[in-house]
Amino acid sequence: MIEASKNPFSPVEMWDDTMVTVNEGEEKKRVDAKHYRIRYLVGESEDKRFVDGGTDDITELSEKTLFLSPTVHRLTGDPFHYDHSRVESISGKSRITERTRELNRHAACDDHKTIEVIFESPGVECCAMSKEQADAMRIPLQYMAGYLLGKSEGMLKLALSKTVVDEDTEYYDNIHIIPESAVKQMSCLE
Repeated sequence: MIEASKNPFSPVEMWDDTMVTVNEGEEKKRVDAKHYRIRYLVGESEDKRFVDGGTDDITELSEKTLFLSPTVHRLTGDPFHYDHSRVESISGKSRITERTRELNRHAACDDHKTIEVIFESPGVECCAMSKEQADAMRIPLQYMAGYLLGKSEGMLKLALSKTVVDEDTEYYDNIHIIPESAVKQMSCLE
């Protein structure tokens, strides 16, 4: 693995309470679950609104919003990019403090479930460019953080989200299968 440029965007794990349908024998039943996702914090804003409460005073309401992207990529010599159409937002100070957790990168680790991987990805969509610029383009590096499902047959399996049922059972989605030969760097997230 080579030394790749450090991703300036912080990975954040967020979760929501949800209901899922599970099969128990021949019976289907709805159970409580938590849906977790790892995204990169690409921006935040503080919105202020003023509300007339029917008195002489106007009340100020403030709400924080985080903007999160599932992946980030970088072309050689260019700044970091992300797909603006895939950016999610989460609003409300209490929701942000209670349902998000910033993750820290660790270069050396063993057997971590949550990782960040940097790999060559020809499938990354990029910015508008001329035909000549596109022809001269190299394969960009993609930065992705998620839940490590395993490594086998030269492939790394990484899920960007998971749903946990009954504290024991986990279901993963948005799974990416990455050839280990394309991986440039990997770090653990805690």
